[in-house]
Amino acid sequence: MVQHAPWRPPVFNNLHSPADCKREPSADGIQTALSAPILSPFPFSSLVLSANFQAGEGGSLLLEVQVQAADQWSEFYKLGLLSPHIKTSFPAQQTAFGHLETDELVLAKPASGYRFRIKSSGAAQWYGIAACGVRSSFEYDEKTASRLPPGSFEKEICPISQMELKHPDRRRVCSPVSVCMMLNALGRKVELAEVLQRVFDPTANIYGNWMFNMAYAGSDETAGYVRRFGALSELKDFVTPDSLVAASVAYERGELPGAAMDHTAGHLLVIRGWKDGRVLVADPAASQKETVLRAYPAREFANAWLNHKKGAAYVVRRK
Repeated sequence: MVQHAPWRPPVFNNLHSPADCKREPSADGIQTALSAPILSPFPFSSLVLSANFQAGEGGSLLLEVQVQAADQWSEFYKLGLLSPHIKTSFPAQQTAFGHLETDELVLAKPASGYRFRIKSSGAAQWYGIAACGVRSSFEYDEKTASRLPPGSFEKEICPISQMELKHPDRRRVCSPVSVCMMLNALGRKVELAEVLQRVFDPTANIYGNWMFNMAYAGSDETAGYVRRFGALSELKDFVTPDSLVAASVAYERGELPGAAMDHTAGHLLVIRGWKDGRVLVADPAASQKETVLRAYPAREFANAWLNHKKGAAYVVRRK
């Protein structure tokens, strides 16, 4: 009998708390917390961090990360400056280890571990850091990846079409629109105008900075973080009455039947359930809100999300 190797997820996910960090002596009103080195389960080629925090007026957090490759540590990459009213990324950062693409660290050679550092000032504190990475030898197993959870589930969502907005950048706001739909569905009522303002990244001139969207999603009521998924079957633990997922997808013409856009290099939409071999979504790219709620076939959706975008997603849940 032929023995088949067990399926290994091509991604990893870690959640960290302040207990995972050592506080260093403060200097000039800046408090620094440094994590211990975190070894990955396999060499990785991409790393994304997200943070949930609280800060009073004048408080801010600077999140940085470094990676280890061949027993050497990189310099720290500055991921983002977070405060209640302003969030900003930093200009392009490139070293021999890799480069930062706004919110994703793309490595020139596989890394085996990482370490993050947080510098806080004023009345600011963090209570959660999520890190997710992609295996350097990424392999896509269509049969395993496209298998839906058993049965069916559907979460009620009030639809919003980004295309109906009177906003000059309405074609670029799928991320905050998805976050707004998720938060409202989970009972935290927010206005889209506020979400747009609070997640905008003035350095990159985008609304889709993953870290900033999840920093906004974090509050006393909800937690939000970036996660990588390896299979649709994982949705059973993350699309529930108390949790939702927004998937990052990419596809060419004809690759996703019934799609709201005929092709995209990157787009966010909310996964609200599954039924009859299809993934139920709220796709903000629909031309009108009446067609935002739709269903995509599991195999094609898995290819657009888990293969083309390596399973990148937002997870927003009630606390």
